Formats: sequence, C-alpha cells, structure tokens
Amino acid sequence: MTIYTSAAGERQVRRWCQERLDAWSAPHQVHTLGTGLGPTTVVIAGRGPGVLLLPGTNFCAATLLEVADALLPSHQVIMADLPGQPGLSAPARPRRERLTAYGGWAGEIVDQVSPGSVVLVGHSLGAAVALAAPPGPRISGLVLLSPAGLSRARLTPELLGATLPWLVAPAVGRSQALLRYMSGTAHRAANWLAEWMTLVARHSRTSLAPPPLPAPVVRRWAGTPAVVATGAEDRFYPPGRITGAARALLGCEVVTAPGLGHLAPHEDPALLPALLGHLPTTPG
Repeated sequence: MTIYTSAAGERQVRRWCQERLDAWSAPHQVHTLGTGLGPTTVVIAGRGPGVLLLPGTNFCAATLLEVADALLPSHQVIMADLPGQPGLSAPARPRRERLTAYGGWAGEIVDQVSPGSVVLVGHSLGAAVALAAPPGPRISGLVLLSPAGLSRARLTPELLGATLPWLVAPAVGRSQALLRYMSGTAHRAANWLAEWMTLVARHSRTSLAPPPLPAPVVRRWAGTPAVVATGAEDRFYPPGRITGAARALLGCEVVTAPGLGHLAPHEDPALLPALLGHLPTTPG
C-alpha cells in the first residue's frame, strides 16, 4: 500500500525533492537501484571514504543536503531514500517484520553503491535500519544519532499537542511548532524544512517510531567501531534513555551534543563530521 494519500500528492512530494536536488550546487549523481523493497533512489556526491546516510522518519536525501555539504570536503556521501518514506524511492512500506526488511534493504544498498567499505550513519529511524542491517566487511563503522532501535521513544503530552494539529490541518505554522518541539531550544528550523513537513503531512501517511530491536540483533555489531550520540535536549531519545542499551549491547558510551535536540544533524551540520572523527579505528 502506498504511503501517499493521492497520486497528485505523490507527484508534489517527488517534484519538491527533485527541484531541491536539481538546485544543489555540489556535483552529484542520482541513481535508481533495484532492491527487494522496490526502486530506491540514491544520491552520491564527493570523493573519499564512503559514508552512507540513512535518514529518519519523514526525511530523505533532499532534506540532507546541508548535512552532506558538511561531510563533502573529506568524504564520499551516499544518501538513500528509504522505501515507504516520503521521497523518491518506492512508496510502499514493508508489511511485516519492518525493521528486518529494512535491514536487508540496507545490506543491498551497501553491496551496490561502493566497491569499498562504508560507514553507516543513521539518524533516528535510519539508525534502527543500520542496526538491523547484516554486519560484514563492507561496513567499517556505525554512527548512530538520536537512535531508534535501542530503546522506545519517549512520548509526551506535549508531543501529542504538537503532532495532532500538524496531522489534522497541516500548515506551515503547525509544522514550525512541531519542529520546535523536535529541536533544541536555541535552534529554529529553516523555512524550507517547515515547507517540507507541511507537504509530508498533507500528502503522506506518517509512520510511528519503531520498537527496540532484539538484543541479539544489536549485539552482532559489538565488534564494529561505533559511535552513539544524541542531543542533550532530544525529547525522543534523551541521553539517559539510550545510555544503558548502548553500553550493554554495543560497548560504547553515548556522546551528548549540548544544546541540540532530536534534529541535531539539521540543527548543526558540523556535528556528523565531528562524530566521524570520534569513530574508533579499531574495535572496542
């Protein structure tokens, strides 16, 4: 079943993404890959060590361009639109065992996009997808930011108060209110991001945060260099909510980003290059 509420709405979402990619100043290529979850759009830019970016719920490559710009001086950036999320990939979500299916999909992407190894960088839902992927020599490290998959998201009445109006009667002002909830108190989301979130609410069916992955699935990564980070003001995955699982299952401490919220990579695009610098060069 498609995530879009109408064919016209799907066209609007795809047009927005394509126009933003067309306007991006960085030289890049857009590819459509065949996968078990359907056609997948992948955007590749730059040269150097490969970094595969897996976005969070309701985000896609076209919303990651500022993040990519911060990585491009020293990395090849590969951005994959998740099938079943708003963007340029197939519009249907996996029906069963969703994270397992997404993990297999991520493995397919890794095998197709780069002849060498890549670091998987996942934000929110994207982090859970990275953890669900099969470890192997083609994946040299993990950077998990505000990660789903380690614990349940923290849900509050304030979140309901910001989300319901956004879903029931989408408007830019309501998108801005939701983005304020998702951001640190010192940060304001860009106008284009509020425009995107309004488009998403009008024309697609949003998905819920995924449940934690089974411990044995996460422990498969214990021998892989990893960094786990979250914003100090992240209301979904605050440091205290993921620290225990990160220590027990991955053997690493949580890096806390002062002043940032759940949208940390968008609030401060320099964060991901810094986190990649924290990535251990050897396991442990």
